[in-house]
Amino acid sequence: MGLSIIVPALPTYARDFGATNFMIGGLVAGFGVARVIFDLPAGVITQKINEKILMQFGLIIIVISSVAAAFAPNYVILLVARVFEGVGSAFYIIASSTILNAVVSERRRGKAFSYYTASLLLGPAIGPSLGGFVISLYGNSAPFLFYALFVGIGLFAATFLLKSYSPGKKKEQGGKFLDLLKDRSIILVGFASLALAFTWTGLRLTVIPIFAYDNLLLTPSGLGLALSLTAGGTLVTTIIAGQITDKVGRRIPVMLGLLSAAGMAIIIFTSTSFLTFSLFMLLSGLTTGIWGQTVAWIVDLAPKGRVGTAIGINRTLGDSGFVLGPLLLGYMATLGLAGSVGPLPFYTAAILLAIAGILLLFARDPVRESRKTIYEGQPG
Repeated sequence: MGLSIIVPALPTYARDFGATNFMIGGLVAGFGVARVIFDLPAGVITQKINEKILMQFGLIIIVISSVAAAFAPNYVILLVARVFEGVGSAFYIIASSTILNAVVSERRRGKAFSYYTASLLLGPAIGPSLGGFVISLYGNSAPFLFYALFVGIGLFAATFLLKSYSPGKKKEQGGKFLDLLKDRSIILVGFASLALAFTWTGLRLTVIPIFAYDNLLLTPSGLGLALSLTAGGTLVTTIIAGQITDKVGRRIPVMLGLLSAAGMAIIIFTSTSFLTFSLFMLLSGLTTGIWGQTVAWIVDLAPKGRVGTAIGINRTLGDSGFVLGPLLLGYMATLGLAGSVGPLPFYTAAILLAIAGILLLFARDPVRESRKTIYEGQPG
């Protein structure tokens, strides 16, 4: 909720400091740059120390940086605060994912990660609408204070309600780090994460808000409602996707999701009113509910004892999309007619999603393989 509540505020808050569309994209990309740099170290660290401590550390960083962003006197300080938010997010995401994997069985992994992803999406289903409301009452900087508040509640829960699952040092097994980088399947699934992150931060969090304001003349409240509908659609399919992939494998559902998301990226640009925009955003949200399954897929592929490192590799590739998406698509948004956004960023996101989906044909699917083995081993 904290991360999404600031989405309606970013364009207008940054423009208060004289920021261009490209600079607005930089605020989203700065968050992603930090995650790219710290994802892999965080994954390695989880193999050495208690994940709960790492999670708490990440949440503390987010609280402090969000308060700093709310009181930023200029664009540079706002950008620095966003970068530190990314550092905290990297530690939190890797630690929480590793803890989750430690407490669920292999047969329920997809379902578990779908619920985990659903919990991450429940906030964005509410956050943008709440953000638009908060802006109207307290101004453009207020959502950052609410961000700090929500993460502070999460820090309380992590400190007093969460058990420690991996105390002390853990021995790494399952091959060397470079062996993971040479695994074609891990890289292809990571590229799918990159495409989804590229589209989410570059299109949904950067270009689409500008498109809604400049092309459709929506208000912050209208944009917030449409983004909440999108997150709500993703939330629904996320829960369903986990149960499906545990039964039929990860490859087919994830591929279909990526290809459908590619089509919706193009259709959103054809919006002509709040109603059509909201409908297309809802449908787009329904197509991205498979994102959580890329993490479950990576865990399927990871050697035992190397789960944290494998998740770190996946997050590094995925968060590269956090960096490239806002910068590249944010720049493309400036190439349209004066005062409006052209189709180029929408087509670019669609092409990347389609390529990522097709390439998954060449990735191993351990869940599907194990189900096939069980089926073939049955008598009759």
